[in-house]
Amino acid sequence: MSSIPKISDLIKTDLSLERIRDIKEQFLKQKSTIEYQLNKESEKYYGNVQESLNLLNTSQKSVNAIKERLNDVDKLSKESKSSIDRYDVIFDATKLYDTINTTSAIYDKIMNFTNLVDKMDQMLEQELSMDAIESGCPYLLDIHYSLTIARDFQDRMNVMAQVSTDDVQRIVQKVFNKVSGLVTKFDQLLESLIYDLVEIVRSGQISLAIRLFKIIDLEEREDLRITAIRNIIKKKEIQAEKSSIRKLPNNKNAARLLEDEHSIVEYPTPNGLYNEILSGTIASRTLPRGYRNFFFNKLQQSIADMFIEVRKEYKDEKTFEVLNNLDWVFNELLMFKEHISLYCSKHWNIFDKAYEYYYNEMHILVNELVESEPETIIILDILDFDKSFQQTLIKDFGFKKKDIKSIIGPEQKEKLFKDYLNLIVEKMTEWISNLEKAEFVVFLERATPPHIDPEGLLFLDGTKTCFQMFTQQVEVASGSGQAKILVGVIEKFTNLLLIRQKHWIANINSEVKRLLRYNELYDIDPQNIPEEDQCPGGLLEYLIAVSNDQMRAADYTMALSTKYGNLVSKVYEKEISIHMNRSLDGFAEVVKCTSNGLLSIIFDDLKGPYHEIFSKSWYTGSQVQQISDTLNEYLVDIKAQMSPVVFSVFIGNIIDESFLQFINALNEHHSFKSKNNKFLGCMKRDFEIFFELFAKFVPEENKQEIIDVRFKVMEYFIDLSCGPLDEIMDTWANLLVEYPETPIDFLTGILTCRKDVDSSDRKHMLKDGIININDPERVKRLNNKVTEISFISRFVFNSSK
Repeated sequence: MSSIPKISDLIKTDLSLERIRDIKEQFLKQKSTIEYQLNKESEKYYGNVQESLNLLNTSQKSVNAIKERLNDVDKLSKESKSSIDRYDVIFDATKLYDTINTTSAIYDKIMNFTNLVDKMDQMLEQELSMDAIESGCPYLLDIHYSLTIARDFQDRMNVMAQVSTDDVQRIVQKVFNKVSGLVTKFDQLLESLIYDLVEIVRSGQISLAIRLFKIIDLEEREDLRITAIRNIIKKKEIQAEKSSIRKLPNNKNAARLLEDEHSIVEYPTPNGLYNEILSGTIASRTLPRGYRNFFFNKLQQSIADMFIEVRKEYKDEKTFEVLNNLDWVFNELLMFKEHISLYCSKHWNIFDKAYEYYYNEMHILVNELVESEPETIIILDILDFDKSFQQTLIKDFGFKKKDIKSIIGPEQKEKLFKDYLNLIVEKMTEWISNLEKAEFVVFLERATPPHIDPEGLLFLDGTKTCFQMFTQQVEVASGSGQAKILVGVIEKFTNLLLIRQKHWIANINSEVKRLLRYNELYDIDPQNIPEEDQCPGGLLEYLIAVSNDQMRAADYTMALSTKYGNLVSKVYEKEISIHMNRSLDGFAEVVKCTSNGLLSIIFDDLKGPYHEIFSKSWYTGSQVQQISDTLNEYLVDIKAQMSPVVFSVFIGNIIDESFLQFINALNEHHSFKSKNNKFLGCMKRDFEIFFELFAKFVPEENKQEIIDVRFKVMEYFIDLSCGPLDEIMDTWANLLVEYPETPIDFLTGILTCRKDVDSSDRKHMLKDGIININDPERVKRLNNKVTEISFISRFVFNSSK
């Protein structure tokens, strides 16, 4: 097609006849050339097609021939079985003959085993007594070969013994009792070679290094092989057991028993291994020996031991000289990269492993130096060493910059100015420690009452003093012009605050427990309380003071966070905020602890009347009025002395605990007297008393969030306790909509105490109630609940009473 436009162009030009003949001859030559090339290519492809057809025909003939031979074999097999009399007897005899041969072979090996063990022991003693670098460890492969044969034989015999009698097991144990000692010696030999690996290669003992690697490589491959075989045997045994279970009668108890047995069986079983040994599938070891891991563990340990020696060499006043004497590490790494890696399996990545081990040890060593409170000049030396370390890895080892980790770690810049922080932090720690000792003595002895501020709120001296000290030091830090120093001081102070908060929590819990113990003993015999159980008074007031102090501390913290956060960049401002928020959470935990302590003390005082709730005396008694009067006395005093912010939370806790203790009376299993609405009347009476009490201590604007939401739970309690039976489950479902955290124990306790609910109805209702509990929508509501979990979630019913 490309010639046609060319011819057209030539025709349009003014050409002579001779020129036309030349052009014609030119085209004829091109035509001949193209035809020749086409014929050549056609013959080539035709030959390929012909050859492929011949191969296909040959393959078809081979397949047909194999098929005919297989048919002949099958035919001969069937004819043999039918033509030979007592074929089964002959087959069993053949198996017996094989067993006799196997037994004979085992006997011969056992008879020669002592000589084999003695020979190995001699070779091992000789190798262990010589310097491997000088001797070249000539018997290494012989020892490994012989020991492998012995251990393989031992493995197989142990499996056979496990399926035999106790006598056989004792005999096998006696025959092979020396093998473990040989293995220990062999491992010692390998360990010594691994420890000297670099020196072995450096000294030119390449053959020894290669033999060592060949042993580890062979062990690795044999371990992989036996692991694969064991997995196959395991699958086969499990499949066989499943097949046998399917053949059993349809008995659920039997099937469950088989499943229980299956769950404790360790596969492959000795019987499974034994059969595979007899069939020849297992002809060597039966368990992996883990020499690859042994090699790398010992290599890692050898490197760790070298650094132990380095520490011994450079200690005391020479400690920091080690930085100028670590070039040997790079020389060792070069040996791994350029020589040792050539003689072992590539998939081991031995250089990467060695680098990891050396890096970890150097990282630990250098960080020990950093943690030794070095002088500023030494810190700079450490940073210079880190820089040199990274440059050497790039230049001599081909590392890329993005793949290199600092030998120091992310704290290297922080350590640069650690000297500036050390004095401040050290002093601050000492000051706060002394402060803690003083304030905890005051708290534990309670010889004088807490201080009272102008607003009548209780407080202790410690918190104010603590923040005065901190403010002084943070002012110094901010004046240094180093934002990192400022953040460092704040972080350290926050850590000290967290420790102080934990100490407060421990002391508060201890003192509350001590007071409750004292009250218990006092109720028994007020005249004979042991000296060690005496408890100073005033704990209630001190707990109020501590809670107020935490609120003051939170105010100080917020002010400091705002002030110093504005002096630094956004990044450091965020860090300051994070540290300060940690301390704020800690203050909240201490307030929660003091609140729990106050609740424990107050409601320990109310055990008597609460114990009588729902009893016979409750219907005509004034237990809740007594509870209300006592709570009123406590709350009047506490409100006047406690921070309003803390009290707003505390009053909610009081209401929660009041109602929780009220419904806990369900655990007494008193039956509700529903006749003439007697129970309902008493309930209304009590909750009117409770409402009148709590309303006095909650501002009108907070009534909904503090009082109403809690009384709503008790309204459900009344509905479930007094409502018609056919409405109970609807009430329960509605309760779970508003309070998805409600436990099934709540419904169980109410139904147990209702006289009009028999055991059968209770069982069905609880079954439906559990269905409601497990409803995905309830779980979703619980997970997405924005408001705090109500006290009802803590209710536990003792149904066994």
